[in-house]
Amino acid sequence: MFWTSILALIFGLTSTAVFAEDARQLTCSGMMIEPPALSQSPETVLLTLGPAQKVTLDLGKGMVNARKVSDNKIQLKFRTKDFEGEYFHYTGDLFFIYKSGHLMKLTCQKRETLGLGRARGASGSAWQ
Repeated sequence: MFWTSILALIFGLTSTAVFAEDARQLTCSGMMIEPPALSQSPETVLLTLGPAQKVTLDLGKGMVNARKVSDNKIQLKFRTKDFEGEYFHYTGDLFFIYKSGHLMKLTCQKRETLGLGRARGASGSAWQ
């Protein structure tokens, strides 16, 4: 029983490490670009591309799961109830095309994981 528990613990830690390596976390910032009359306040979105093509977004109002539409070397397309997203792997550009006709353009950068739930953005600052 003791060895079974130890093996289960080791397997659990290994699978957690694999999950952490597979998930890519990106910090994206930008603003609404269409319609031009709309207030131009900057937005920040945390985009997580997880294993099995799971796409999760933190729009500042909690986590939102998106449904993947397609993914290839150039572009990842996903959909939520409010918008369709298009992420371009090579450039880091992210577009949200809202059902209302609005368009948001963001630029994404990889978040570096520091451990213990901390991450470092492109500016070098760490946050919880």
